[in-house]
Amino acid sequence: MKKLAIAITVLATLTACSSPESRRLANDSYAKHAADTTEFTTLDTAGLTIIGADNTYQLPTKDIKKGEALDIRPPSAPMAIITNSIAQFDGERASIVYPSTRQDVYNIQQVQRLLTEKNIAFTANGNQIQTEWTNTERNDDGANTQIRYIIEEVHARDANALVVAVTDMKRDDIVTIPSTKAKELYASDLLNRLVGELNTAYRTQQQETALPETTGPIQGAIVNDANGHLALGLSSNFNQSWAKLADALPQLGFEIKEETVGRGYRLLKYKAIDATEWARFGTNQPELENGEYSMQLSAYGNQSAVVISNEDKEALSGEQAQAVYQALLNLMTK
Repeated sequence: MKKLAIAITVLATLTACSSPESRRLANDSYAKHAADTTEFTTLDTAGLTIIGADNTYQLPTKDIKKGEALDIRPPSAPMAIITNSIAQFDGERASIVYPSTRQDVYNIQQVQRLLTEKNIAFTANGNQIQTEWTNTERNDDGANTQIRYIIEEVHARDANALVVAVTDMKRDDIVTIPSTKAKELYASDLLNRLVGELNTAYRTQQQETALPETTGPIQGAIVNDANGHLALGLSSNFNQSWAKLADALPQLGFEIKEETVGRGYRLLKYKAIDATEWARFGTNQPELENGEYSMQLSAYGNQSAVVISNEDKEALSGEQAQAVYQALLNLMTK
């Protein structure tokens, strides 16, 4: 009974100390004095200098004038996607420089073919092309963005180059002056697309003209090369074909005047031989004029292909090509 009396006394005391307001306001003294002004006394620094806040990086409070919308797309750079090539943008033009031995794959005639397939109108003047207004073909551009380009093939001693430049640009039929960034973006983009498509065409042509690899006698066939010219495709590699052609060409009346092995090139001088000689090689004598001709041998992996052109740099075609290549094939495979 004594313990129960003590418990009841304590409970009564706690109840008397509590009120509805204290239960709602958590009964702290801050709630009662929150409106009071707090005053601070001067801090005794004991001789130390206290550095105040640095406003260097404080955001301005005045209104900022909104600038022009900026193109935040990263620039498209020329890519060196040809073996042993160098690609760059010089501030005006995007270019790719590659060995002259690859000229039969990457040249202005091939570019013209691609533009024609894309229905892009252009004007050709020698090794230079001026396109008409054409869409950029970029997904991040509006359909109303059009550009005119200049595309050029440049020759050097041991190298060639394809060069692309932006000449004019317009949006919504309003002609604008392209910035350096826009020139780099669009010139590089077109150059990369053209070279990429030529690479694809080259690989496709390799697959279509490839002959079964063999370590025995050379096999061959008359095929079309990457430029659409008639060529003699051979199952032998470059070195084997180069040596075999050196023996076979003089027998057909083609004297070798100059040669550059690194380029697969030979300068020839043709003097007609007797028709009975051609018959002995298994073909009729072709109607070829005496004079200068050239031979271009290209490697396609472990196979190769040869094209012979006249002094006007026009590849032999029709019956002329059929007769010459068939005779060469008969000589090289016997």
